[in-house]
Amino acid sequence: MISQGIKPDLNASERPVRLPASDALRVPLTTKNLAMVARAELYCPQVDGLAARLVSAEHVSSFIVHVPKSNARQRQALITFAVEERVAAPLQSVQIVQGPLSGAASGDHLAFVLSNDVMAQVTQEDAPHLPEYLLIPRPPFDAGPVWAVWREGNRAVVRCSDGTGFAANVDMLPLLWQRAGRPSLRALGEPLGGALPAEDLSDAPPPPDPKDAAFSFARPRNAAARGLAAWKWAAAAVVSALVLHLAVAAFNVRSLRQVAETERRAAELAISDILPGMTLTREVGPVLARLTPAQVVATESSFLPLLSDISRVLTDAPVGFRRMAWGATENTLVVLMQGPGLDDLQGIEQTLEASGFAVRSGAATAGDGGAEVEMRIGRGDGG
Repeated sequence: MISQGIKPDLNASERPVRLPASDALRVPLTTKNLAMVARAELYCPQVDGLAARLVSAEHVSSFIVHVPKSNARQRQALITFAVEERVAAPLQSVQIVQGPLSGAASGDHLAFVLSNDVMAQVTQEDAPHLPEYLLIPRPPFDAGPVWAVWREGNRAVVRCSDGTGFAANVDMLPLLWQRAGRPSLRALGEPLGGALPAEDLSDAPPPPDPKDAAFSFARPRNAAARGLAAWKWAAAAVVSALVLHLAVAAFNVRSLRQVAETERRAAELAISDILPGMTLTREVGPVLARLTPAQVVATESSFLPLLSDISRVLTDAPVGFRRMAWGATENTLVVLMQGPGLDDLQGIEQTLEASGFAVRSGAATAGDGGAEVEMRIGRGDGG
């Protein structure tokens, strides 16, 4: 997951270019940032005497998602499909893991996305693994967005105030910063340069959050088994979010050309290190947008309140969501529910109706693995 903030609605405006071989894009699994490695030895707890290893930020995309209150089994499914719309890869080719997010608002969760190949390498080793940007303390959000940046050489690792993180080439960082709305900057490593006005904290970088430092992708065997079981119960929920679009203001044709030329020079310089041999066309916007970390805001709709209310009623129920769809025209939630037996599903239907929901059930089936039925759930006459 090297690219950050990929959006499916961004398309190149000119002819495609030839990309270099995949080997040229390969990033080491674990970071070579010596300062970060030293922080891991200092702050991360060891597991069976093994020091924590830091997965390079280029391999771990991160997103903030908002999901209704739910039990752990249902929450993993909701997080998974809230992220699905933002990942430019088939869902079956990636792993989505909930990360630590201290002090988060109710319903907000940090989700990590990494490829199956990366996760396989991580789980083959006994040492704990975590994204390197978790060792950068999450900057406060009190006065607006903030980036905490740890630069080493021509590479910068960024932790955003919302809890997400990414890595970028130093030459690309000023352009990404401008397109993200110029958040406040804190420099924890090497100086960022005159183009990026940052508060210098390099003399005494603050320690990471203990919960962040203790995180690991590797889970005990019994926890992994529970996760696989949860996937049998959960399937699909669609939670959308809007991406905050930022644009550069220009006052006349000359200034527009200057801005475009500046962006092109910066993009060519940065892309030469990330994608050697790639030729840029005149329109660099789609390329820059794919390298810019997405700024995500949550939205309200009739879907989320209904899902939240249903989840609240079913929090302690012995039921899982195997498939979920939204009937926008009727404002109904279509859910394929699975439970231990038919009696349990009938009890769920009665519980929903007693809570004020209108429920229409399809044909139920039962087998050795349990029972399932499709329910169409909407607001009742009094809802």
